[in-house]
Amino acid sequence: MVEIVLIEYKPKYFNKEEIAEVIAEIIWQNYRQYIEIEFPSLPNKQRWKLTTKGHIGIIPVTPNFTIRILPKTSIHSIWKMIDWVGELSNLKIFTPLTDCNSIEDLCDLFARLLAKNILHRSKKGLFSTYISENNRLNLVRGRIDWNDAARSPWDTRLRCHYDRQTADITDNQILLWTLYQLGRTQQLFQLETQTLLRSAYRALSGSISLQPFVAKDCRDRHYNRLNQDYQIIHSLCAFFLENLHPGCQEGNYKALPFLLNTALLYEKFVYVWLKKNLPVSYDIKAQENHSLSKTINYKIDLVLYDRTNQKDIAVLDTKYKIPDKIDNKDINQVITYAHLKQVQRAILIYPQYPPTPLNQLSHGLYLQTLCFGLDDSLETAGQKFLNSLLQE
Repeated sequence: MVEIVLIEYKPKYFNKEEIAEVIAEIIWQNYRQYIEIEFPSLPNKQRWKLTTKGHIGIIPVTPNFTIRILPKTSIHSIWKMIDWVGELSNLKIFTPLTDCNSIEDLCDLFARLLAKNILHRSKKGLFSTYISENNRLNLVRGRIDWNDAARSPWDTRLRCHYDRQTADITDNQILLWTLYQLGRTQQLFQLETQTLLRSAYRALSGSISLQPFVAKDCRDRHYNRLNQDYQIIHSLCAFFLENLHPGCQEGNYKALPFLLNTALLYEKFVYVWLKKNLPVSYDIKAQENHSLSKTINYKIDLVLYDRTNQKDIAVLDTKYKIPDKIDNKDINQVITYAHLKQVQRAILIYPQYPPTPLNQLSHGLYLQTLCFGLDDSLETAGQKFLNSLLQE
């Protein structure tokens, strides 16, 4: 078993003996949206160059070759951002997270919590509801369809309209589909966790149909006193379904890559943190659409508003990278957003300050870089960021 280790955004070189050409072809064909790979082309360039594109996790390229992508920042900061974004604080996970030092540790913890919660709920009784059915029955049930009976007087079975209670509903189908997907990703879990996942799958598979779902199906669902505990279970399902990616391998090898989009996670984290901590006189909106035409459409990361007059104050663009210098493309992008929203502040947000931060006024536009750091306490870093953001 061969495993190579990469760090997000950091290029790494490998000799041709370390990565066979057939493996490199698989990486390029199936995973180039996550890893940029440059092939050896010149006599003095006999090495592969691999650079990740803002994801961390594990890619089982073949049964005998795996790529592990590590975060560039503290791994515990990643887990805390997940907790903020995934709204998993009710799980009280911060204590066990202190023991999580790898992707497998985190996945194992979350998978074990998911399996235990599903098993607990199945023993208590799965949430069920009534669905309306109409069938020809030998015994009367519910309301008889007399018009149908009059049209078929020779049929001894009567068509009846009735309600049937069933647990085979979306709330439970999401759980079964997630467990099915996790069963294809065994390399992430310890043996005890694998056993729990299989037990949870068996508890559901007899009465719940297997239907495909995606992460967004787990969110914004309706809960009441009878299924309130499903909210946390669905949050865990969303975490896995969002970060497990379909394998592209041929044959019977069907392990799923686990890849966490850290750039998107950072953007969501900054938004959720601001949503909770901004003073009441401010509001923040995420992924705001702005169309120039039918074919040209922009999505602005974050827009800061003044609640008192509903006026746009600033556009904010998160950049989950630590550049040697600020990329001109990033500057042009945030300036474009500012012009589209007709605001006078354009802000680039980094997890660390660039060597030469921006803090300048040009042609009526105040352009600056701010830092929401991840290495210290997120609350402390957040307050420093907020003070800088609201400073006039």
